[in-house]
Amino acid sequence: MAVCSVCGKKTVFGNTVAHSATTERRTWKPNLRKVKALLPDGTSKRVYVCSKCLKAGKVKKAV
Repeated sequence: MAVCSVCGKKTVFGNTVAHSATTERRTWKPNLRKVKALLPDGTSKRVYVCSKCLKAGKVKKAV
């Protein structure tokens, strides 16, 4: 579910590294919004879109 329907951005895994070089596992989640968007075939559908795609205008919002 946590995937942008436009760019495919999803959860990324990695480490937090302390000054002493000890590491802990952590995740980075995309900033997703559930919006009603117009699809290319003219219909509207609720999809998950990241805030970067919304700001860039890659999604046409339905009214």
